[in-house]
Amino acid sequence: MTTTKNITICACSSRSFMPSVELAKLTVALRESGYNVTLHHDLCEAAQNKSAELQDISTVVGCYERAMHSIFTAGGAEKPRILELRGRTAYQVLQDLGITYEEYDQSKVNAVLEQIRTFPEKVATDAWFPVIDRDKCIDCSKCHDFCLFGVYTIVDGHVEATSPQNCKNNCPACARVCPVEAVIFPKYEKAPINGGTMAEDGAIKLDMESMYADALRSRLAQRRASVMLFKDKK
Repeated sequence: MTTTKNITICACSSRSFMPSVELAKLTVALRESGYNVTLHHDLCEAAQNKSAELQDISTVVGCYERAMHSIFTAGGAEKPRILELRGRTAYQVLQDLGITYEEYDQSKVNAVLEQIRTFPEKVATDAWFPVIDRDKCIDCSKCHDFCLFGVYTIVDGHVEATSPQNCKNNCPACARVCPVEAVIFPKYEKAPINGGTMAEDGAIKLDMESMYADALRSRLAQRRASVMLFKDKK
């Protein structure tokens, strides 16, 4: 008798880098191989909400391992076994699990595709926020000092993204001021900002020291304005 094993697949439904066909094929093959598969529309959203469901996940298929590890840490959950699908095929993930599967029942694939189509697509409003790679972070606080939206807080000497909902969607700027690439935006298009290990980000290199100084000046100006407003009300 086959022992049922649990596995969760993140579809990241509001983004396009997890191909639906590969998700569907992988789901069908795993179920046919005795796995109990849960398709989740967005594990970043679960982490942002500190959802208890993260605690029950023992094996997850999703984006890059470094990003997924940091997502679970941000959600207050233990790191599960992580299998990367981003940039890979269902066949490669199945190989990681020692599964050989070649014949797909198209009707079953279509049924999973239909389920994926029902997932919410929150264009420009999905869970976008930074997670921190604790293995690399040196707590220099540059991300905290740079961010103008109040995403970060320093807790017991460590930088934490305590208000992820404040992050400006599709803005990864604070990741670029990190000197050790510890700030990850899992939904960003290119590595290393998305947690991938092979550098792909072809963005124009900015003068980070100038940007950092400008951000500090803006934060001080905001603070002075708040103080003046408080005095005016007295």
